[in-house]
Amino acid sequence: MGRKAAYGRGHPRFLEYVKLIVGHPAYKGMPDAVLDDGGIQWEAPSNRLGGKFKDTHHKRREWWRRKAIAIGIDPTAGAGWISQTAKRIHPMKEKPCKNCGRILDIRYVYPSGVLLRRLRGLSYIDESFALDPLEHIRDLISRMVEQFGDRVFADLPNLLKSTGVSVPALGKNLDAWLRWIEREYVPIEPKTLSPGAMSNAPDRFDGFHSFNRCCRSTADRGRSKQNLQSYTTDRRVFEYWVDGDWIAANELMGVIRSSTDLQRERCLNGHAGPCSADHIGPVSLGYAHRPEFALLCRACNSTKNNRMSHDDVRRLIAAEARGEVVASWYAEELWDRRKSDVDGDEKALRLSKMLRDNRHSAMHMLNALAEAGHLAFLTTLLGLPYADHDPKFEGAYVEDGLVKYEELVVRERATVYAAEQKARRIRVAFEALHDYVSKDGRNALLVKSNEIMGKLKGALAALAGCPRSVKVLDEELKAIFAEDPPSEEKLRSVVSRLPAPAAEPTCFTRARSLLREAMQLVGKDLSGRWTDDRYVRAQEEP
Repeated sequence: MGRKAAYGRGHPRFLEYVKLIVGHPAYKGMPDAVLDDGGIQWEAPSNRLGGKFKDTHHKRREWWRRKAIAIGIDPTAGAGWISQTAKRIHPMKEKPCKNCGRILDIRYVYPSGVLLRRLRGLSYIDESFALDPLEHIRDLISRMVEQFGDRVFADLPNLLKSTGVSVPALGKNLDAWLRWIEREYVPIEPKTLSPGAMSNAPDRFDGFHSFNRCCRSTADRGRSKQNLQSYTTDRRVFEYWVDGDWIAANELMGVIRSSTDLQRERCLNGHAGPCSADHIGPVSLGYAHRPEFALLCRACNSTKNNRMSHDDVRRLIAAEARGEVVASWYAEELWDRRKSDVDGDEKALRLSKMLRDNRHSAMHMLNALAEAGHLAFLTTLLGLPYADHDPKFEGAYVEDGLVKYEELVVRERATVYAAEQKARRIRVAFEALHDYVSKDGRNALLVKSNEIMGKLKGALAALAGCPRSVKVLDEELKAIFAEDPPSEEKLRSVVSRLPAPAAEPTCFTRARSLLREAMQLVGKDLSGRWTDDRYVRAQEEP
């Protein structure tokens, strides 16, 4: 191609692949393809804060939008449009791994954890029959028939069953089974199968992660096993330290998960199921737990992640108009200042990014209280009284992609079970908070100022003046969390002696007020950055 090194480091097979893709007509017109030194700009991350190529990510997203329209995919029909486009235009349908060079199919043709578990449950599968998560499904089934004979055909319907899939009766004809799998089964991307490379447009030139499934958990630092575990920790810390009725929200989510009828419904964007529950207002951004969910298919849910759309913002504003509290105490200020400015998806995404930084600042503020030993006060921010409720949703149904219900009946929960729920919530919340602030390398902004720190110091001072009964509880909690692992039995003992919300000491009330004032200052500071490059990406005109 007459250019310098096409990509940089990587397996030779991957570097040759890069050259082929960049020169292929399917990707003609890709924005900012060539760097100043003549090399190829393969990656276009969304978190670039400055420089000549800071807007490349957004320009490439626009390129993908136009490409989708050109090949008949509607980019407004749902979040999965960009991955569908990347798969449709890919010239080879397979790619080498940047790390090891192994070539894998980009389609869903490899056994997922679901299928592997089903296979291990068969009476004739033991350790002598190797199960490789990178073996093509056609090769796996052929090998099974070769080794175990016709008995395999009787088990195929159960092995391959998936929501929305009608497995045909093909008898003992291996060729017929393989044709059906290739032509009918693989294209619908069932939960029993996984792709060799995950979609990642517009971050990567070809729309796929550079590391294939073979190496992604080890070679990609952001997807290492350790970091993947930390992502789970992050979700926990966000889930536990927000306001709202988490018991009712969890109950309705359980109804959705257990109802095959609900899961068969089409998702909010009109796609076929199976679907899962998606919060209207992500708790990961500081929105409160509420029993209100949309149904999203797997592709839409994965693509949305913790971003908001304009429709999400409109639904949240409508919920507020009904008298509901949608934002947690630490997100309320920023939400109130900027919700009316959201007039499209770009500004909804902008607000999402701001709320992530707002949340990051709040978690560090809570951790400062935890390190100072004010654990009894922090338990009052976990919504523990909701565990005393036993909500039941009657007549759940779907309307326009949203889960509705005919009636909500709330009874008092058994005391012992409620205490167990509270103890577990305290344990997980404090562990997750500690793990969150211990993680390095976040692309997050910690908002600080003398005024903000003054409010935090005021809260610390107020808690230092709490009565002795509170300090005794603090010492007990510190001793419990010094154990490895913390004893939930001991936590249950403390739970019964925590101050009731209606009788909390004035030091708690004062500290809560000062924390809210501190986060109001954080929200005001972030709101003033509405047009900063950190949150805005210039849009290319269509």
